[in-house]
Amino acid sequence: VAYGLVNRKVPRAEARARVSELVKLVGLPGSEDKYPAQLSGGQQQRIAIARALATSPGLLLLDEPLSALDAKVRVHLRHEMKELQRKLGVTTIMVTHDQEEALSMADRIVVMNHGVIEQVGTPTEVYRHPKTLFVADFIGETNKIPAKIAGSGKVTLGDTELLCASHELAPGQEVTTVIRPVDIIPHGNGARSPGAPDVVGTPENLIDATVDEMEFLGGFWRCRLSSRRLGDRVLVADFSINAVRRLEIETGSAMKIELPRGRVLVFGA
Repeated sequence: VAYGLVNRKVPRAEARARVSELVKLVGLPGSEDKYPAQLSGGQQQRIAIARALATSPGLLLLDEPLSALDAKVRVHLRHEMKELQRKLGVTTIMVTHDQEEALSMADRIVVMNHGVIEQVGTPTEVYRHPKTLFVADFIGETNKIPAKIAGSGKVTLGDTELLCASHELAPGQEVTTVIRPVDIIPHGNGARSPGAPDVVGTPENLIDATVDEMEFLGGFWRCRLSSRRLGDRVLVADFSINAVRRLEIETGSAMKIELPRGRVLVFGA
């Protein structure tokens, strides 16, 4: 931790005090005299951050600092790093290929593709309003389906015409339609889910589907759905545990799903 301080010829007593302050700041008091091999991977990363902060930099550069850690430690440490950054107020640029990490930690995200900036924005803007197909596909899970523009705010998938988010593409143009698994709404066998509150009006983009596969991922079920109206293309949908239980969704069951028009995005070829 004192490496940068020694290099700047900071007096030994002052450096020692600074080391103790930083080691305490990253949650490892009493570790000053330990060797790296005596620390866990997560502890080593904390010490590396303390070393980078020792000289009070105006800019902190982090290159995938959590990539070598196991999932649970990574989630815990990214929360601590965010709190530390807020406390110190030091501008931080972090490179990561972990989309969840970027969404949870960043104030602003810069999405780059082969060295070219595709989009800059807040996590919500980049996730909800991607400007390019690359951004939509790279940030979060997506369903990508070839389609044609049917008119203003309309797109044709297979034999089905769906309402979609606003666009400036010409009718007949070949496009890629994108909808995120989490945005697909289950409606059971009817237009209205059993036991659900009254729905005002008729849901838009309601289609029949069959559940081909289900994968339990802890907090939700990832389902693979097929629909003749979409040309037998497979849609991946993420349904909450409560929705699966309430609607009695299981492999092989038939159901209706809603594709909210504002979440059906289209991108030119």
